[in-house]
Amino acid sequence: MSAAGREYLTAMLDVLVYENVLVAWRRMPLGGYLIVSHEGEEISLSTQQADMWTRGAFAVYLALVDQRRIRPRIPGDNAQN
Repeated sequence: MSAAGREYLTAMLDVLVYENVLVAWRRMPLGGYLIVSHEGEEISLSTQQADMWTRGAFAVYLALVDQRRIRPRIPGDNAQN
């Protein structure tokens, strides 16, 4: 994965943690990722798996925002939902 791809992946993971979709994440040795769910489950993924998983989770998050089922916490977003 390119450096730009890694930055995009980490940015999406950071948003998912900030928006309380995930508890935490971190990079693992040898390029993998560890994702921690709200159930306390620690999911070890390769970079490619983490990329696919994160894109799916982010798509679900955005769909819920679009449907107005959840309200994003993003700072500076003053839009009335």
